[in-house]
Amino acid sequence: MKEKILSFFSFLSDTVWDLSPNSPLAFIIYLILITVICLFFIFYFARKSKNNNTNKSQKHHKLTLDDLIDIADNPKSNTADLLSALMLFNEKFVVAQDKEKSMLFFEKILNHKHRHKKLFDYFHGSILPKNITYKDELDTLEKKALNK
Repeated sequence: MKEKILSFFSFLSDTVWDLSPNSPLAFIIYLILITVICLFFIFYFARKSKNNNTNKSQKHHKLTLDDLIDIADNPKSNTADLLSALMLFNEKFVVAQDKEKSMLFFEKILNHKHRHKKLFDYFHGSILPKNITYKDELDTLEKKALNK
């Protein structure tokens, strides 16, 4: 049994040795060929991966007010997340589009456990002037959150 195993490994090593080039020029050609094949596979898979990423990025998710409410409702959201949500609301929405959801969003943002002065400053400086027709309701929400 031991002789059969040794003869197998001997055959294997002889076969591998026969595949190696005999002259220095053949060795260089062999290395260049292996390098070109490896580069071909690298570029092929990189291109394939890039195409998959562009297909994923083409599927744009339209931002809705519910997405912003989810951010405000998430207890793990930090101050930067909340401020970003407020900025997105200011850029893409107005209270007149959906008053109930907007008020719910502001209530959740202003009463969040990670609220900060920056949120109130942005709310008071940017959100209120843009939605002046709902100033009374927004002021009421802000006062309740500040008194909390």
